[in-house]
Amino acid sequence: MLSSRFVVCMTIAAGLNGCSGMTAAHVSDNSTQIQMVQKDERENLWQDNKGWLLSKLPKTEPLVRDIQSALEGYPDAKYSCSGLSDAGCNKLLNLLRQKLSPYNLAQLPDGFGRVALIDGGYAYVFRMTDWTFSGIANLSTDIYFSVQDVPLRRTDERSFAFVPDNKTDSETVWTMYHRNIMDQGGNASPLGEYTLTRAELDAAGVPKQIDLLTLPQRNERELAKQGMVWRRRAQMKAIAMCSSKPDSGSGSRKPDGRGGRGKHTRTTSQESTSTGSTPGSATTMADALQGKAHLNCNAGSGYVVTEDGIAAEVYSLTRSKEGSDAVIAATAREIPGGVIRFNYPVGKERIDSMNPDAGKEMILQIETMDDNNKLNLNLSSDTGVTAGTLALTGNWYLGFGYRIRGKEISTNDFAAFFIRAYRDCAMRNSEGICKNIPDLFMSLQNPLIAAEFLQYISDHYLSDAAKGR
Repeated sequence: MLSSRFVVCMTIAAGLNGCSGMTAAHVSDNSTQIQMVQKDERENLWQDNKGWLLSKLPKTEPLVRDIQSALEGYPDAKYSCSGLSDAGCNKLLNLLRQKLSPYNLAQLPDGFGRVALIDGGYAYVFRMTDWTFSGIANLSTDIYFSVQDVPLRRTDERSFAFVPDNKTDSETVWTMYHRNIMDQGGNASPLGEYTLTRAELDAAGVPKQIDLLTLPQRNERELAKQGMVWRRRAQMKAIAMCSSKPDSGSGSRKPDGRGGRGKHTRTTSQESTSTGSTPGSATTMADALQGKAHLNCNAGSGYVVTEDGIAAEVYSLTRSKEGSDAVIAATAREIPGGVIRFNYPVGKERIDSMNPDAGKEMILQIETMDDNNKLNLNLSSDTGVTAGTLALTGNWYLGFGYRIRGKEISTNDFAAFFIRAYRDCAMRNSEGICKNIPDLFMSLQNPLIAAEFLQYISDHYLSDAAKGR
């Protein structure tokens, strides 16, 4: 009897243990199933509302234009509401209400400086603190679609699109919420992020993003951005080379009034060399272009060559408890038949190596290997080329300027004609595409092309007929 009871008890115990294990697994399975069901529900909600969102997107661009038009001429429009007094903010809101009278304008109670342009049962949301587009809300279903970092006025010279600056609208990413945007404290968690393709935007009639710059103008800005990228790579190279050297001095180097290249307190020389140089040897940019770069980490000056062949002059190198920083005076690289070089402002202007937008102004220099033809242009990543000089040898060159169509033209005027012809796409490559600035300049080494170029300037910019246009 006892043994029977023992067997029965053991069986029950085993069964209970087994049930306990199955219960844990069952709970885990249920949790996974619930998550899958919730995911399916969110996906279904997106699919059910995607068509509604697409139907409202085409109207956004004209609304943005209306807001921009309303803000034109308003003295405080460049400021955010957070930077104005309450009275100033209310004044701005009242201005928008007057200018956008067909719509009901309401300030949202979320504390983020957002306003909604309400049109019937839906609303377009904008943020006044930084003048960006925030999203579109369906007020009847409490579904809100949000998009991030979409400026009303783009700085990359492209038309309005549902993507940040420097991004194209090949697709757009939206975050979906289930909440009423007019409720106080309605910060519901996002239901998920969803993508609209360009094909879906096209089918819905959403205008494509337009580049407001011509191809030559865009290339000017891209050329300046290339100069910024070269400088950042050179900074990182110099910092990496000297950060690996032990600091034998008592602190960061101090300038002596000669542009930051003075005496130092370190007792031992810290020198780094790139390929092919002899420590202590004097180098120039021409040497650096040949790989003979020498950087004196102790003095904080010299030359480096990056892994992709960019030669750079290091103006100064400083180290502190916060880290190291390098100021680059110039970068250069050989191109077929010549050298392209970027000169950067130095001295009191300290360039932050970690800020991609720092120091957008530079001078572009392109010259042939024989130094006969030289082009210098002031260049900015925001505005492109502004002015410069051009020396182009030939029987038209007087040594200080040019004689074209019987008129004496300065090197500054000739550079202005060069940029004008470049922007007019006067010279094209073999595929019929406008030549970029380096290619156009280097092509002028060919005497026939140079003569053709001079003839173009004579006919289109200096003739009496051209002046009358």
